[in-house]
This record gives sequence, C-alpha cells and structure tokens, in this order.
Amino acid sequence: MKVFHTTNGKVQGGQLEAAIATAGEAAKLLSSTGGDIRFFLASAAGEEVNGTVFSIEYESPEALAEASDALAENTELQAFLSRINAPGSPTLITSQSMAMEMPIGRTPKAGRGGILEVHSLHVTPGRAADAVAEAAEVCEFLEANGAVNARLLQLTYAGAASGLMALICEHENMRAHARVGAAWFSDAGLALQMKTMGANPATTRVMSGLYTEVPL
Repeated sequence: MKVFHTTNGKVQGGQLEAAIATAGEAAKLLSSTGGDIRFFLASAAGEEVNGTVFSIEYESPEALAEASDALAENTELQAFLSRINAPGSPTLITSQSMAMEMPIGRTPKAGRGGILEVHSLHVTPGRAADAVAEAAEVCEFLEANGAVNARLLQLTYAGAASGLMALICEHENMRAHARVGAAWFSDAGLALQMKTMGANPATTRVMSGLYTEVPL
C-alpha cells in the first residue's frame, strides 16, 4: 500500500525562484529516503494562490516510518528546517499531511504528467463502499480519455481534512486536461456525473485543484 507525506506551502513576497530552489535543496536532503519526490505549483486551486505542494510517495507505511526515523536524526535536515521556518523564508509552510492509496479493484494506468488534478471528497456516512466503487468508475473514465495514474487516497494525519478521500490523476499538459474536460460533457460523461452527483451522492466534493509540476 503506497503512502504519501505532503507538505503544502505558500510562496512569500514574490520569491518564486527562491522557493523552487529551496524545494530542490529539500529534495537533495531527502533523496536518501527512497521516496518519489515531486514538487508542484498551484495553477487553479481556489484560495491556494501561490500555493506549493512538496510530495514524497513511499511504497509502504513501513518505508515511510523507516525514512522518518532516519530523518529525525539528520542534523543537516534539522538545520534546513530551522532556516526555512525563519523570518524571510521564501516559503511559508501551511500544512503537512499523510495519505494512503486505497485499493479500489483496479490498477492505475502507468505514467506521469505535468499536470496534477486533485479532488477532495467527504464521504456520506454509511456510503464508503459506494464511494470506492464510484471512484473506480471515475478513474476508468479519466484514463479512458487520456489521463494517467488515476487513484483514490485516504487522508489520515491531515488535521481538519483527516478522513477525507482524494481522487487524483495526472495529465500530460493542459491540452490533455482540456480533452478530458470535454469528455465529461459527452453522453457517457454526463451520465457518470449524474450518477455521482445525484440526489443522494456517496461523496460531496470539498475542493478541487490543478497543480503544475516543477522539475527539481
């Protein structure tokens, strides 16, 4: 079961280049943990103007735990954290969270894209099984229309967002995302929307966002 450790931030005072450089420095310090490190900038995510996402994906909870224990004793990392939390830092850390990939009876289409699409969902009490089944159907639809790596996550240690689900997928670029958007207004797409957003939905959308990957 894959797990994620995610740090959300906000670029301060127009210091975008410095914020990206800081993320690159963090990636180098954390590269020994064995996780898949990626960095994104919010491109359309509501109030997350100038938002950043620094994500590390591990193959299992045990792998994340081992990395966390090792990093707790890394003095170089501790000095780095003190520096980025000091006044004048180009990035303000706004939240940190963990999430687990949920088994939904399908294997995601392999691939990576430059655009990350995220939808956070509140599950209607008693409808968790329906929510998982609908997420699997949505993931199939997304990938049938060009998206890759469509998955469902369960937010765990995420503050007020704990317990939410997050449906995520990736697109090659914004043109590819637009093609998926157009597919939602086909007969099949409209039927799926009616099924998942009817009078008694299994989930209620909390937020949606698009994020652009920045290579580190």
